[in-house]
Amino acid sequence: MDFSSEPGPKMGCVVRGRSPATSLSYHESGSHLFVASEKDSVLRIVDCLNGGPPSDRPPMIKLKREGIRTVRATHHGHSVLFSPGMNGGVPKKNSIYYLSVHDNKILREFEGHSGVINEISMSPVDDTFLSSGVDGTVRLWDCGKSGNNLGELKLPPNVEGAPLAVYDSTGLVFGVSAAMAGGEGYHVHLYDARNYTVGPFSEMTVTRQDIESKLRLGGSTPERAYALSKAEWTSMQFNQSGTQILVGAYGGIAFSLDGYEGTVLHSFQTEAGLVGASTSLPMAACFTSDDQSIICGNDDGTVSCYQADSGLLARKLRGHVDRVGAVAVSPAYKQMASACTSTVVWTC
Repeated sequence: MDFSSEPGPKMGCVVRGRSPATSLSYHESGSHLFVASEKDSVLRIVDCLNGGPPSDRPPMIKLKREGIRTVRATHHGHSVLFSPGMNGGVPKKNSIYYLSVHDNKILREFEGHSGVINEISMSPVDDTFLSSGVDGTVRLWDCGKSGNNLGELKLPPNVEGAPLAVYDSTGLVFGVSAAMAGGEGYHVHLYDARNYTVGPFSEMTVTRQDIESKLRLGGSTPERAYALSKAEWTSMQFNQSGTQILVGAYGGIAFSLDGYEGTVLHSFQTEAGLVGASTSLPMAACFTSDDQSIICGNDDGTVSCYQADSGLLARKLRGHVDRVGAVAVSPAYKQMASACTSTVVWTC
């Protein structure tokens, strides 16, 4: 998507909500968008082709018992994976659920994690998926099989915090990130999805100093750049070609990494953070499906569209009334979505 040319993206539809969206996920066909809102335990479904509620399934599902925090579309158009919401800072259950949105039925429950699940990543080629959690494990599952996980990776003792695990666009590789001891950066290891038990085939190191340097180039003061360079990572995504990795983190920052070396290419900061109104919340960020651009949600309600190769701002989209806490790009159409309490579908 080239955001530098006119007339630029236009609002296709707006779906109103009552609480901030915490997760967005497009179905691979691009026909539907799933929107999770943790505060009111609601899953909304948007018909992206007709611009409104779907005609073949309910537009909203209340998940009061389980709660919902993160949603991921599966290969089945009527089923999604989701992780439970929090209750007073504690998850209602450390499970992952496979939900039929057609009739609001839990098809399967995947149990095994002993702490908050911070990421779910669906394989683009089959029904397996990855989960990672604050218990320090990465687990492999199959949507079609109940019971124990298919495999488990445990973090070595020289790392801290929770891992993040995501598939690349081919489904042949997945990446796992984890913080170094002492807050000196992050490890990013790449695994062959078909032979992960032998260990990573690539081990990259993202140093705190490299992150700090790019943040200072992006306009942060030395003190703020140092503090943000230690921020916990909250999301990770490969671009389609696997040449870059995009990381979102607390403190309203994101940065792109070289997919082969792990060096920091560019940093991105929420607009409110740049003017001194520091945020403790993570930045929502994603690649476009053609690898040309990076989309970032801002605290001031705008959406920034950056050129992926140069890191330069190409366009800023306005229309939200509050912090944009979730963004997503259609895998099939020139379309993207952003969400505060309301979800906007943009035609590009």
